Amino acid sequence: MTLLIALLLLCLPIVTLCYIGWCAASPWGTCARCRPGGKNRTCRACSGTGMRPRLGWQLWTYLRRLHRDGTR
Repeated sequence: MTLLIALLLLCLPIVTLCYIGWCAASPWGTCARCRPGGKNRTCRACSGTGMRPRLGWQLWTYLRRLHRDGTR
């Protein structure tokens, strides 16, 4: 059990850093609502572009705005 927890604590930062790098390199992903048929002009999630910002990028943008608005 201790070995499993140690492996989890070792792998979690590696996975987190890889996801941060992935979001920085490619902040836009395909829209889950439009994915089967391509671009859907009536999709409210992506405004018909077929691309949406990844969750990590949305979190980064929110935290950046929160910091910017708090330090003014």
